[in-house]
Amino acid sequence: MSNELKEFKKHFEANCSIKVIDTIEESHLPHWKRLCFNQLNCNDMIEIAMYIKNTFSVKDTYSHLLPKIQIYNGFLCLTVDVSQIEKLIKNK
Repeated sequence: MSNELKEFKKHFEANCSIKVIDTIEESHLPHWKRLCFNQLNCNDMIEIAMYIKNTFSVKDTYSHLLPKIQIYNGFLCLTVDVSQIEKLIKNK
């Protein structure tokens, strides 16, 4: 597991009560880091939305690199670009 993914997972777990069941990073998509969840109810989704807002929001900025919640390889994942992890988690 890369340092960026370790920091992302650690930061998420320190700021959310939702259990991360796995992580995904792949050599052919090295910039995407994914935290995987079993399932999310409405309260879990709100908690993740607040985590995304509090951690990754940059006023008046939109980028395709912003966090996404999506299905990937059969998992429900929070996907973040490594540049955002470095800028908004590691270097804070």
